[in-house]
Amino acid sequence: MNYLLIPLNKRLTYFNNRLTNFDSRLTHPKLALLATLICCSAAVSELAAQQSRTSYFMKSATVRSLQNPAFRPERGYVSIPVLGTVNPSFSTNGLTLDQLVYPKGDETVLFLDSSVDADDFLNGLKTDNRIYTGLATQFLGAGWYSDQGFWSVDLSLRANAGLSAPKSLFELMKRGNGAEGTTYDIRNLKSTAESYVEAGVGYSRPINDKLTVGGKLKLLLGVGSAEAQIDQLHAVMNAGQWNITSQGTLHASVKGLKTEEKLDKEGRPYISGFDVDGAGIAGYGAGVDLGASYRLTNKLTLSAALLDFGFINWGKGVYGVANGNFEFDGFDLAINESAPDQPSLSDQFDSMIDDLEALTHFREQGQKKRTTRLRSTLNVGGEYELLKDKLTFGLLSSTRFYQPKAYTELTLSTSYRPIKWFEAALSYSFIHSQFQTYGLALNFSPCWINFFVGSDYMLTKVSSEFVPVKSTAADFYLGISVPLSH
Repeated sequence: MNYLLIPLNKRLTYFNNRLTNFDSRLTHPKLALLATLICCSAAVSELAAQQSRTSYFMKSATVRSLQNPAFRPERGYVSIPVLGTVNPSFSTNGLTLDQLVYPKGDETVLFLDSSVDADDFLNGLKTDNRIYTGLATQFLGAGWYSDQGFWSVDLSLRANAGLSAPKSLFELMKRGNGAEGTTYDIRNLKSTAESYVEAGVGYSRPINDKLTVGGKLKLLLGVGSAEAQIDQLHAVMNAGQWNITSQGTLHASVKGLKTEEKLDKEGRPYISGFDVDGAGIAGYGAGVDLGASYRLTNKLTLSAALLDFGFINWGKGVYGVANGNFEFDGFDLAINESAPDQPSLSDQFDSMIDDLEALTHFREQGQKKRTTRLRSTLNVGGEYELLKDKLTFGLLSSTRFYQPKAYTELTLSTSYRPIKWFEAALSYSFIHSQFQTYGLALNFSPCWINFFVGSDYMLTKVSSEFVPVKSTAADFYLGISVPLSH
């Protein structure tokens, strides 16, 4: 099971650094991964919905053209290398860190510990528990006007990851060894991760006084992709052990990727991990952004954009299949309170990962080519302007098409530009904020620099270590560029 987590771990190194002050017991790499996946406090990831919804209606912000290629900045620009755009994001459909980690006296324990009530824990979960995370980092970027058209070029690193875990898996983990004949049926456990380099050329142009259209063509160079899915895992308690029957597939496409194997109790090999020997391009693809903006009245403007519509063809990569029967001893649940040395939270997490690894067995079946779709985003917005365009109210619907499901957010925002070189925006994102977070964006644009910073989920409830243990979404956006003349 650790190979379901490893692709996420390798692409979330930055997140781990954000969590070092959470608790001395959360400094272990695997625990940092757990904390990352569940809370992701204003982190920067190379893996999600690379946009700032709060800035969508900010006319002074250069970065908003990345959310709709029909949006034209007021001036041309040259991005500061690496800092042109840095945008992480994270979301779950309800799962939070404080549902997985609990206090126990002076110690901190995982939900598996016997001190955590099983019914209370399981009642807080959804039937399907999903986590999404991602980041875009722009290495190079520039944009300029030519007659009525606006051209842009950029080179960026993009990556995405997602995890979908059914409640039945957590129930098997928490309930532990049941009575003879106890049965669990676990379906649709899935983990995906993908990273690629994007080189894009964009162009926008007004068709008339009301309509402006734009688009961007992209060449994609695949760095790596992994997908592990358990379609069905059937567990039956028999003579003190679980009899496991599983069906699933594993795909991993990274240049120079090699598998590591272990033997099960029957002496059959299964994939236990990966090693990378060398580096290079693992796949090629193409994508497109399309957008339009229509000024319905002097004060009302409607807009729409489809982003990251495309694909990557991956070369031959590892292909594995889970299809067979084996015995599983179950999860080690309780901490022995009479023991002189209590296991740390790190040790508890190690034990859980080892048990999960023993629960699912993929066996290598050669190599396969495959094609993956990009995580597309559909933006639809409307804005109303007041005070000679100094004050704007906007409503944006943004749908991110993850694998295996979509994620939709509805954002209401207002922006105010009291002077030409400064603009600020506030927003509320209704679906995932639960009215506990708000968005804030600031853009400074004097003649010598354009500096943008913002977040759609400003955190209002955090722990004493500034970790958002109850948050289901977080993001951060930074953009710095040097303006050019119009």
